[in-house]
Amino acid sequence: MIPLPFHPDEYRSRLSAIRAEMARRNLDLLIVNDVANQHYITGYDGWSFYTPQMVLVPLADEEPVWIGRAMDAAGGLLTAWMKPENVVGFPEDHVQRTDRHPMDWIAAWIDRKDWGRGNIGIELEAYYYSPKAHARLTAGLPNAVFHDADLMVNWIRSVKSEAEIGYLR
Repeated sequence: MIPLPFHPDEYRSRLSAIRAEMARRNLDLLIVNDVANQHYITGYDGWSFYTPQMVLVPLADEEPVWIGRAMDAAGGLLTAWMKPENVVGFPEDHVQRTDRHPMDWIAAWIDRKDWGRGNIGIELEAYYYSPKAHARLTAGLPNAVFHDADLMVNWIRSVKSEAEIGYLR
């Protein structure tokens, strides 16, 4: 594992702030598409944003889940602070295909975790989150109500902790 810039407790503290805002907004699950926000939550560091990737933050669970391309999950295992089972790669046979999309697989994975119903917040303005990805995800989770959570993590990220201030110095 590559050394993290922060202790896992810093990431847990960030999650606490995110979950407090999720509770305030009545969100059961947060889907984070913005690459910088994914790094902020997990420590994941990779150039794999050319295919769909996201961090799932359930309101009730301890650790988030990073999901991305299977070949990029290896980088997640090296750079993210979570347990290995919380770094998930979707199959390579879903990449650059006309008959299937990574979001089809991701939606099914979310549904199997029983996270596919209720209120789901999602960053709709993330640069690499395409309209097709959103359409496939929402089609795969018909029991969910989606809410735009754009900039939610960004505003939380703007308030720096003592550890972050020390790192900046």
